[in-house]
Amino acid sequence: MLNQWIQRPVPGQQVNSGPMPGAPPPPAQIAPDPAMQPGYYGPGGQPPYADAQQPGDPNGNAFYGETQPPAPAATAANPGYQVPKTGMSRPRPSRPKWGLVVLVIAVLALCGFFIWRMLTPGQTQYGVVKYGSMSASYSGDAVVVRNETVDVQENVSQIDYLVDEGSDVERGQLVATIYTSGFNAKEWTTLKHYRDQIKEYHKLLISGASTDSALLNLMTQVQSRAMEVQRLVHGAQGNVSTQEKLLKEAMERQQLYIKQKYPDEQKLSRLYDDENTQLQRISTWTKQFAAPANGLVSFYTDGFEKALNMSTYADYSPTQVRAMYNGQVPALETTVTARNAVDVYRMVRKEKWAVLMLCHDQDRAPGNGQTFNLVIESFDNHPLTATVVDSARSGGELLVRLEIDDVSFLPDVMYLRQCQVRLSESVSSLTVPARAIYVQNGRKGIVMKTAGGEYWIGVEVISVSDDGMYAYVVPDNPTVVYEGVMVRLF
Repeated sequence: MLNQWIQRPVPGQQVNSGPMPGAPPPPAQIAPDPAMQPGYYGPGGQPPYADAQQPGDPNGNAFYGETQPPAPAATAANPGYQVPKTGMSRPRPSRPKWGLVVLVIAVLALCGFFIWRMLTPGQTQYGVVKYGSMSASYSGDAVVVRNETVDVQENVSQIDYLVDEGSDVERGQLVATIYTSGFNAKEWTTLKHYRDQIKEYHKLLISGASTDSALLNLMTQVQSRAMEVQRLVHGAQGNVSTQEKLLKEAMERQQLYIKQKYPDEQKLSRLYDDENTQLQRISTWTKQFAAPANGLVSFYTDGFEKALNMSTYADYSPTQVRAMYNGQVPALETTVTARNAVDVYRMVRKEKWAVLMLCHDQDRAPGNGQTFNLVIESFDNHPLTATVVDSARSGGELLVRLEIDDVSFLPDVMYLRQCQVRLSESVSSLTVPARAIYVQNGRKGIVMKTAGGEYWIGVEVISVSDDGMYAYVVPDNPTVVYEGVMVRLF
């Protein structure tokens, strides 16, 4: 009996296992080439004779002994053989978490740095002296101080001023004449009687000239100037000397107009002659005063001149300055003023003057020696240069003493005592790291690094930067501390 090749079914197809029931047995056949057997696939997964056309069952079943036609190529409509699904999801490829890796590296580096600092001996750190721009502003209540003296005389009945108010005089120039009382009171009474008669006769003449518009206008000017002088004397802002000069001019114009209007008034002429004769008789009991130095002359005083001047202003505490700002005149124990004493005039020397400032902001004080722009109320258009002398704290007050060298502004502050002021600055200053400040024996200073070693030098800390990193300083010896010097940090 001949061996027969058993056909292996092709995936997706059915193969008959033998002849149909009742059919005669098939005739004997020669064994075909294995390569031609159905189901055989050569190298590459392709049938060896893919182009051979073999008959087959229209239903796709191969006849016995015949080769299976090649499997159709996989297409989108017929995907062909596929691996069956197992129901398990395919694992996703893992992705590296770079943020976490960077964080771990940073932590390890930081830990390594601290371990290295712990195991490595510490090294001294240094900073550098630099130039920096510093700005600050202050405001407060102030008392004006001038280098002034007052001439006081007793038994004074009359003062004749020989110069105008606020005049700039030289040493030895006559400024005033006083008339002493008690020597001849009758003569002075007679002089006053003549002057009262002149005044009453002027009133009579003016009342009879009610229709004279020119005279009425002159009278109005005199009254207006007199009221303005009185207002300034009582503390109003303005220049008293200017207003007094205008008042004197208005009175002279009025008197000249009356003399010209009534030239034939014999009674008025006689009264003028009597007044001049009496003045000559009284002149034997007069005393004249000359300026002791170059300066400005004023015939108005406020009582502060003897106690508050450039010789005494540094002796007052913040509490005493506050009392002076409120109008209280300091008491003088060494000076006793007679009850009938009169201030004849005051002399304001054209020298530096001062301002005692009670700061509104008491948390910080300007440094000694600093220069500021000073603005006094009502004089905003005239900033002055002021230098800080020193400062003091007591009684909840911060007092800053300032000096001004600008004497050209003295005529404007001759009648000013209490006022409001503002300080402002924007200057260059030496700066050092705040850690460079080292206190030695209660004194602030810095330690400089030089070729010969480290040396401590005292400094005055003017201010500290807003971030607290730098300090603005003024060294005790500016010749050795300058930009670029190394300073030790603590």
